[in-house]
Amino acid sequence: MSIESLKKAQEVMRQRREDGIVTVRLDPIQKAKENPKSLRLAINAKCYECCDGSRAEIRNCSAHGCPLRNLRPYQSDDSDSEEE
Repeated sequence: MSIESLKKAQEVMRQRREDGIVTVRLDPIQKAKENPKSLRLAINAKCYECCDGSRAEIRNCSAHGCPLRNLRPYQSDDSDSEEE
């Protein structure tokens, strides 16, 4: 994303706040319910639920037997290199 597009998006959000438009942010479970055909949203929702909504807990997942472990969101590039 370029700096110009980021600045434009920030300006749009600032204008929306000034106009009183409230931005609703859905958690992964709500997103999955709104789009039940999305596999990625379902995986994100399951990890979110399993780790009590903590991105840090999802990133540091200790459920080594979970079939979704390698598909989880928010993982760092080298988190699984030691285990395999």
